[in-house]
Amino acid sequence: MKVSLPREIPRRAALVVVALALIASVVAGREEFSSDPQAAPEPAPATNGATPPAIPDLDLDKLNRSLKNNRITDLFASKAAVPPPPPVAVAITPLPPPPPAPPAAPPLPFRYFGKWIDGDRTVVFLWNASEGHSVAAGDTVEGTYRIEAVTDSAIDFVYLPLGSKQTLPISKPE
Repeated sequence: MKVSLPREIPRRAALVVVALALIASVVAGREEFSSDPQAAPEPAPATNGATPPAIPDLDLDKLNRSLKNNRITDLFASKAAVPPPPPVAVAITPLPPPPPAPPAAPPLPFRYFGKWIDGDRTVVFLWNASEGHSVAAGDTVEGTYRIEAVTDSAIDFVYLPLGSKQTLPISKPE
């Protein structure tokens, strides 16, 4: 009868597995278990001819705890009675509040839509949410932004309430 396995196993590997299983079963069968609780296992014979050293008997009286004044002593108590140092009072002063941040201009609400060049004057078209604006350098938009300069790569604004400068980059069409 030939056993069919889903995968072919090399003969050499199969023989090794079978041999190891046989050896394990022989070794396991040689162990003898005694039901006698007084029987002690025999020591293994020494391989170099010398007898193994005898193990001294355990003195069970040494395992009892010593009693002092009918109390069990604490094994982890320190020997020297040193009072702990008094707690140090540390005055906690609250940190002063950080200085207020200087006011900053809000982000630019405009998107670049395009530009028109007429001689030396450049007009840019900006889009703000739902409104379109056509502006040039020096114009004021929505009463809060002034156009400082228009270059090929950016539009420079001044936020009028704070006088801070902001730049809107322009991407060149390809």
